Amino acid sequence: MNLTFNTIKLLRFPFAIFLLPVSLFAFFYIHPKLDFNLFLVLFIWHVLVFPASNGYNSYNDRDEGPIGGLAAPPKPTKTLLNLCNVMDGMAIALSLMINYYFFIFVAIYIIFSRLYSSRSIRLKKFPVIGFLVVFVFQGAWIFYANLFAFYSFNLLFNPAVIFSAIASSFFIGTIYPLTQIYQHDADRKDGVNTLSMLLGIKGTFIFSAISFSLATIFVYLSFVDTISTFFLFNLIMFPATLFFLIWAFRSFKNSSLVNFKNTMIMLVLSSFLNNLFFIILLLK
Repeated sequence: MNLTFNTIKLLRFPFAIFLLPVSLFAFFYIHPKLDFNLFLVLFIWHVLVFPASNGYNSYNDRDEGPIGGLAAPPKPTKTLLNLCNVMDGMAIALSLMINYYFFIFVAIYIIFSRLYSSRSIRLKKFPVIGFLVVFVFQGAWIFYANLFAFYSFNLLFNPAVIFSAIASSFFIGTIYPLTQIYQHDADRKDGVNTLSMLLGIKGTFIFSAISFSLATIFVYLSFVDTISTFFLFNLIMFPATLFFLIWAFRSFKNSSLVNFKNTMIMLVLSSFLNNLFFIILLLK
């Protein structure tokens, strides 16, 4: 397999960091040891599964304009597809070293990731179904997969854990439509009808605001017994909330602000602050 720098770029490894808060949220309840299994779980998700999903999506989309994490994506080749297949195969094989439960979670995630992007099925072209696939599988699914990875079955029906899993999905539901907001023309040309297209620019901002509000409510329910933690969450997330509000209100008057640059600032800022919050919790 002749790997090139452009092929590696399309895996968008840094983009996988944006999903790290979901794992960190789950680890807050698990308190895993810093051992081989912990690093293997993180390696499977963030070095294999998520980048392979990015690459497979790029292979099928063949984007000509900016995509998440890349302002000017290169043209995908068959090498990219082969590499994604190898990475997914490795992820499935390595997940068996964790346990059979985690293996099932990883395998089903990969299947739906493929169904989401593949030209023959292409769930992403349906606005609601495409949203729900991302909402569930990049949020609560990963959260619970990590619980099963560490045999934390006693936590499955803990109300705080359930609320946290739901909050994880609403975090994803906040950001996902915003990653589509500047791509309406490109998606329309590709025959994809995204949730953001269905909602429109103003509707997308409102939907994301509602989703983040619901995420915040479920974070509150998760930490209702330690209210100081909830206030810490709001304090840390305040810069991202402020940027979102300013961006939204300015975009209502000037649609040119709905662009790749501002979307990436929103994505990086919210992900960084989310990661910071959960790292602080893990270190307490």
